[in-house]
Amino acid sequence: MLTAATVPAIPRRRDRRPASGIDPLGLLGVLLFILIWQLMTGVLPPSSLPTPWSVVERIGHDFIRADELSFYGLADTGLLDSMIYTATNVLIAVALGSATGTLAGLVTARFHLVRAVFDPIVMTTGTVPILVLAPFFLIWFGVDRMSALLLVAIYVGVILYVFAQRAADNIDPVYEESAYTLGATRRRVVWDVLIPATVPQILGGIRIALAGAWGLEAIAELLGAQYGIGKIVQVLAGATDMQGIFAALVVLGLVAVMFDTLAAFAVLRIAAWNLPARAGGE
Repeated sequence: MLTAATVPAIPRRRDRRPASGIDPLGLLGVLLFILIWQLMTGVLPPSSLPTPWSVVERIGHDFIRADELSFYGLADTGLLDSMIYTATNVLIAVALGSATGTLAGLVTARFHLVRAVFDPIVMTTGTVPILVLAPFFLIWFGVDRMSALLLVAIYVGVILYVFAQRAADNIDPVYEESAYTLGATRRRVVWDVLIPATVPQILGGIRIALAGAWGLEAIAELLGAQYGIGKIVQVLAGATDMQGIFAALVVLGLVAVMFDTLAAFAVLRIAAWNLPARAGGE
C-alpha cells in the first residue's frame, strides 16, 4: 500500500527570475541590438542611420531645450517637456480606457443580452486602424490633446474589454454557485468572487495596453498635434534629421520600458497571491 512516505515528491518548477529583478537575457538582448546597430552604421551613411553614440549625444543636447526646433514653430521646448506631455496623455488615456473597458467587460460577461449588443460594436471598433479614426477625431475635437486622448483610450478600452470578459468567463461557475448557496447576495459575489478572480488577468491586460499605448499616442501626435514626441518626430522627418528622430524615438522607448517595469512590479505586488510558490518555500 502506498503511503506518504513511499510516494515520491513531485518536484516544483524552479522560479527562474533573478533575485535582483534584473533579467540578464534582456540586457544581453539590448547589447546585441546596440551592436547590430553599430555594425549597420558601417554600411549605411549617417544621413540614413546615425551611430548610437551620436544619438546619445543628441539626446543630451536636446533633452532640456532644442533650439533648432524653434525654426519649426516649437520654441522653448525639448525632449523632456515633449516626453512629459506624451506620458501624461498615455497615463490618462490608459486610466480612462482601463476603467471603462474593465467595467464593460465584467458587465457583459454576466448579462448576455448586454453582451449581444456591445460585442459587435466593441470588436468592430477594435479592428478599425488608428489611421482611419484619427482624421475624424481631429475634425471633431481639433488638434489639441483631447483627440489623442480619446483615440488611445478607445483602443485601451477595447483591450481591457476583451481581457475582463474572458477573465470572467474563465471562472469556474462552481465558485459563484457555492457563494449563492451559502446565502451571498449578488453584490457580495461580485466583490468576493468575481473581482478577485479576474484581477490577475485584468492587470496583465492593463500592462499590455500600456505597452501599446505609447506607439498609439505617438501616431496620434504624428497625425495632428501641437506638442509631444510624435510632433517632434513629424517636424524632424520633414527636415530629414535622422539623428534627431532617433533621439526622440530612443527617449520614447526608454520611458516606455521604464513604465512597463513599474507596471510589472505593481502586478507582482498586487497579485502576489496568484503567483506559484517558489522552490524551497522561498
